[in-house]
Amino acid sequence: MANNYTIAATELTPGQTVMVRGKTTFSRLARLVEGEALAKSDATRVQNGMQAIGRPYTSVNLAHAEVLFADPANPTREELFVQERRFVSKKNPENGLGYGIDNKSTTLPPVGVRNANNEIEQVILENDLAAGLDVTLVLRVYKPKTHLNCGLSLDLVVVEEPIRYYNAGVNQSELAARGIIFAKPLVPVEAAQASAPAAGGYTNGVPANTDMSSGLPMPAPAPAVAATPPVMQQASAPAPVAAAPVAQPAAAGMTPEQQIAMLQAQLAAQKASGGASAFAEPAAVPAPVAEDLGPWNTPTPVGQGISYSG
Repeated sequence: MANNYTIAATELTPGQTVMVRGKTTFSRLARLVEGEALAKSDATRVQNGMQAIGRPYTSVNLAHAEVLFADPANPTREELFVQERRFVSKKNPENGLGYGIDNKSTTLPPVGVRNANNEIEQVILENDLAAGLDVTLVLRVYKPKTHLNCGLSLDLVVVEEPIRYYNAGVNQSELAARGIIFAKPLVPVEAAQASAPAAGGYTNGVPANTDMSSGLPMPAPAPAVAATPPVMQQASAPAPVAAAPVAQPAAAGMTPEQQIAMLQAQLAAQKASGGASAFAEPAAVPAPVAEDLGPWNTPTPVGQGISYSG
């Protein structure tokens, strides 16, 4: 195939522009191929007899690729160089002549869409472009410092129709034909992002505080009640207890009449001084019940005699 080329990379002029239009079959334009993905990509290329890229890059492949000549009557050397390097896929020959480019750069190529005035407006890709999207690639010839051959860089990708994104497992064209049309393109959702509560109190599309087994809202938690410190109540003073009558010792040698007279004199003296009577009756106290001594005896109040027959 290389023998059919009429123009070599050494014949190109740096700074020249070439435009190619076609339908996307694969793209990696939203993020760089780097790290582990780059290592796997290079290993696959070497296994297929191709040269490893060895540095971060972006990539895009087209089906039914056509070079847009600035002057079809006088194509440039650079335009013919690109046209000669179109190819037919062995796996998908129905795609016609294809073209692909791996853009070796640490920056992403700009992507734009046409507005109603046929002007290009730049967009930031939310994901890689969907397959079958009508696009135009704007290529530029550059001269590497360490190589004799000139190279091609991808300076711009123009999307010629409403932008669509790649979604694994979702055929948006088929869904659109059946009435399911997305207002915005679907974007991948990371697992950590999905498990985190989103705005509006939803987690994984389910309202927060929802019983996942029944789908019913869980009962609201009881309102928190602030702990009220216990009120220290002042202990009330004990009620005065009337003094029990004090038995007066009997004077030796006094007759009962003399003792009565002495007590009456003491009572009169207390009344005259305003003091409480020493003979106030104490509060009634329930009489204790005697211990049950057996089925043949009846409990008897204390103070009553209990007799046993001998």
